[in-house]
Amino acid sequence: MGSYDDFLGIYKYIRNDEKLLRLLTLPPEDLGTGIDDPLSPSLTNILDKDPEKISTIQNEHIMKSMKADDLENKKICRLYIYPGRRSPRSDSYYIASQELVIDLFVHLDYENGDFRTSRINDRLNELIVDNHIAGASSMRYLEGSPRSAPRNYVGYESVFTFMTKKS
Repeated sequence: MGSYDDFLGIYKYIRNDEKLLRLLTLPPEDLGTGIDDPLSPSLTNILDKDPEKISTIQNEHIMKSMKADDLENKKICRLYIYPGRRSPRSDSYYIASQELVIDLFVHLDYENGDFRTSRINDRLNELIVDNHIAGASSMRYLEGSPRSAPRNYVGYESVFTFMTKKS
């Protein structure tokens, strides 16, 4: 398995997590209006929608490359998933250390509603850390930090790492 297969597998895995999709799309709980918590079991499963609708949701909220110029006119949460640094391992000619970078942008309406950045980052860690999604090892959390974001958004970058075969 090479980098292409690793990242395609990770991308598909993340795009098909129903809890993550809820956190990326559903508004924060508002007791005054009766809007439920996005993870409430009373809400319908996003993955039970029409496949075309699911694809539209996934394509709007989880992307492979940076396209932040359209965010200023939207109030959404979005992930960008892409490869980070790749470093050779000194103890093996066949294995490399590969970084997975996930940038998160959350509109202030979501962030101020329920600390959505923290909720999404928590879900990403549950999905990724210590799980064997791609490559030759389970994935580890390397670091995270705030990052610059479009107006009315907060940004956060998370970096994960895993061992992969050199191609």
